[in-house]
Amino acid sequence: MTFMSNTIKGHIITQNLDGTDHLDCLYRISLKALIYNDVGQILVVKEIDRTYWDLPGGGMDFGETIESSLKRELHEEVGYKGDLRYQLFDASDEMYIERIDANQICFYCRVWPENFDFMPGEEGDEVMFVDPEELLLQKSEVDAPARAYRAHMKWQEISGYIKVI
Repeated sequence: MTFMSNTIKGHIITQNLDGTDHLDCLYRISLKALIYNDVGQILVVKEIDRTYWDLPGGGMDFGETIESSLKRELHEEVGYKGDLRYQLFDASDEMYIERIDANQICFYCRVWPENFDFMPGEEGDEVMFVDPEELLLQKSEVDAPARAYRAHMKWQEISGYIKVI
Protein backbone atom coordinates (compact mmCIF):
# COMPACT_ATOMS: atom_id res chain seq x y z
CA MET A 1 0.00 0.00 0.00
CA THR A 2 1.39 3.41 -0.96
CA PHE A 3 0.89 6.46 1.19
CA MET A 4 1.16 9.89 -0.32
CA SER A 5 2.86 12.65 1.61
CA ASN A 6 3.53 16.29 0.85
CA THR A 7 5.37 18.98 2.73
CA ILE A 8 3.62 22.33 2.78
CA LYS A 9 4.71 25.29 4.90
CA GLY A 10 6.58 23.15 7.40
CA HIS A 11 3.83 20.57 7.75
CA ILE A 12 3.95 16.99 6.54
CA ILE A 13 0.58 16.00 5.17
CA THR A 14 -0.01 12.27 4.86
CA GLN A 15 -3.13 10.32 4.16
CA ASN A 16 -4.60 8.09 6.85
CA LEU A 17 -5.90 4.61 6.00
CA ASP A 18 -9.44 6.00 5.85
CA GLY A 19 -8.39 8.58 3.23
CA THR A 20 -8.40 11.60 5.54
CA ASP A 21 -5.40 13.90 5.75
CA HIS A 22 -3.06 13.68 8.75
CA LEU A 23 -1.04 16.78 9.64
CA ASP A 24 2.39 16.63 11.27
CA CYS A 25 5.02 19.34 11.76
CA LEU A 26 8.67 19.57 10.84
CA TYR A 27 10.70 21.41 13.48
CA ARG A 28 14.15 22.84 13.31
CA ILE A 29 15.84 23.49 16.64
CA SER A 30 17.95 26.62 16.70
CA LEU A 31 20.29 27.78 19.48
CA LYS A 32 21.35 31.36 20.11
CA ALA A 33 24.26 32.35 22.38
CA LEU A 34 23.96 35.36 24.68
CA ILE A 35 27.54 36.39 25.56
CA TYR A 36 28.38 39.51 27.59
CA ASN A 37 31.73 41.26 27.91
CA ASP A 38 32.99 42.90 31.13
CA VAL A 39 30.99 46.10 30.52
CA GLY A 40 27.65 44.41 29.80
CA GLN A 41 27.76 44.60 26.02
CA ILE A 42 26.41 41.68 23.95
CA LEU A 43 28.33 39.78 21.27
CA VAL A 44 26.59 40.05 17.89
CA VAL A 45 27.41 38.85 14.41
CA LYS A 46 26.44 39.99 10.94
CA GLU A 47 26.47 36.83 8.87
CA ILE A 48 27.60 36.81 5.25
CA ASP A 49 24.84 38.04 2.90
CA ARG A 50 22.78 39.45 5.79
CA THR A 51 22.21 43.10 6.61
CA TYR A 52 21.35 42.78 10.29
CA TRP A 53 23.05 41.95 13.57
CA ASP A 54 22.00 38.89 15.55
CA LEU A 55 23.17 36.71 18.39
CA PRO A 56 25.54 34.02 17.14
CA GLY A 57 23.98 30.62 16.70
CA GLY A 58 21.92 28.52 14.37
CA GLY A 59 20.32 25.17 13.74
CA MET A 60 21.30 22.01 15.56
CA ASP A 61 22.48 19.16 13.38
CA PHE A 62 21.15 15.65 13.87
CA GLY A 63 22.93 13.90 16.75
CA GLU A 64 24.47 17.05 18.23
CA THR A 65 24.26 17.97 21.89
CA ILE A 66 23.46 21.53 22.92
CA GLU A 67 27.09 22.10 23.87
CA SER A 68 28.55 20.66 20.66
CA SER A 69 26.05 22.66 18.57
CA LEU A 70 26.90 25.90 20.41
CA LYS A 71 30.64 25.28 19.94
CA ARG A 72 30.20 24.53 16.21
CA GLU A 73 27.98 27.57 15.60
CA LEU A 74 30.29 29.88 17.57
CA HIS A 75 33.26 28.61 15.57
CA GLU A 76 31.45 29.04 12.23
CA GLU A 77 30.14 32.53 12.93
CA VAL A 78 32.53 34.23 15.37
CA GLY A 79 35.69 32.12 15.04
CA TYR A 80 35.52 30.93 18.65
CA LYS A 81 37.75 28.08 19.74
CA GLY A 82 37.54 26.92 23.32
CA ASP A 83 35.37 25.48 25.98
CA LEU A 84 32.29 27.11 27.37
CA ARG A 85 29.62 26.88 30.02
CA TYR A 86 26.01 27.55 29.17
CA GLN A 87 22.59 27.90 30.75
CA LEU A 88 19.47 27.34 28.65
CA PHE A 89 17.06 30.07 29.77
CA ASP A 90 14.33 30.76 27.22
CA ALA A 91 12.59 29.45 24.10
CA SER A 92 10.77 31.25 21.33
CA ASP A 93 7.34 30.51 20.06
CA GLU A 94 7.39 28.38 16.95
CA MET A 95 7.87 30.39 13.79
CA TYR A 96 7.65 29.34 10.16
CA ILE A 97 10.91 29.84 8.25
CA GLU A 98 10.16 30.06 4.55
CA ARG A 99 13.72 29.52 3.27
CA ILE A 100 13.86 26.05 4.89
CA ASP A 101 10.13 25.31 4.72
CA ALA A 102 9.99 24.28 8.36
CA ASN A 103 8.81 25.50 11.72
CA GLN A 104 11.59 26.61 14.04
CA ILE A 105 11.89 26.88 17.79
CA CYS A 106 14.83 28.91 19.04
CA PHE A 107 16.41 28.15 22.41
CA TYR A 108 18.41 30.93 24.04
CA CYS A 109 21.51 30.04 26.03
CA ARG A 110 23.54 32.31 28.27
CA VAL A 111 27.11 31.34 27.38
CA TRP A 112 30.30 31.91 29.37
CA PRO A 113 33.27 31.36 27.04
CA GLU A 114 36.69 30.48 28.41
CA ASN A 115 38.22 33.26 26.29
CA PHE A 116 37.10 36.26 24.27
CA ASP A 117 38.96 35.55 21.03
CA PHE A 118 36.24 36.46 18.56
CA MET A 119 36.63 37.29 14.87
CA PRO A 120 34.49 36.61 11.83
CA GLY A 121 34.32 32.88 11.14
CA GLU A 122 33.57 31.21 7.83
CA GLU A 123 29.89 32.25 8.07
CA GLY A 124 30.46 35.61 9.75
CA ASP A 125 31.05 38.92 8.02
CA GLU A 126 31.43 41.19 11.07
CA VAL A 127 31.58 40.58 14.83
CA MET A 128 31.37 43.09 17.66
CA PHE A 129 30.07 43.79 21.13
CA VAL A 130 27.20 46.30 21.34
CA ASP A 131 25.20 47.92 24.08
CA PRO A 132 21.90 46.00 24.26
CA GLU A 133 19.85 49.15 23.54
CA GLU A 134 21.63 49.56 20.18
CA LEU A 135 19.81 46.44 19.00
CA LEU A 136 16.54 48.36 19.21
CA LEU A 137 17.90 50.96 16.78
CA GLN A 138 18.59 48.37 14.07
CA LYS A 139 16.49 48.69 10.93
CA SER A 140 16.02 45.18 9.63
CA GLU A 141 13.77 43.21 7.31
CA VAL A 142 13.60 40.55 10.02
CA ASP A 143 13.10 40.93 13.76
CA ALA A 144 16.38 39.25 14.77
CA PRO A 145 17.81 42.35 16.52
CA ALA A 146 14.57 42.78 18.50
CA ARG A 147 14.59 39.08 19.43
CA ALA A 148 18.20 39.45 20.60
CA TYR A 149 17.20 42.40 22.77
CA ARG A 150 14.24 40.45 24.22
CA ALA A 151 16.61 37.57 25.06
CA HIS A 152 18.88 40.05 26.88
CA MET A 153 15.90 41.44 28.83
CA LYS A 154 14.68 37.94 29.73
CA TRP A 155 18.16 37.03 31.02
CA GLN A 156 18.28 40.25 33.06
CA GLU A 157 14.87 39.42 34.51
CA ILE A 158 15.76 35.89 35.62
CA SER A 159 19.52 35.97 36.14
CA GLY A 160 19.21 36.75 39.81
CA TYR A 161 17.25 33.52 40.29
CA ILE A 162 19.42 31.05 38.37
CA LYS A 163 22.48 29.54 39.92
CA VAL A 164 25.06 28.33 37.38
CA ILE A 165 26.96 25.25 38.43
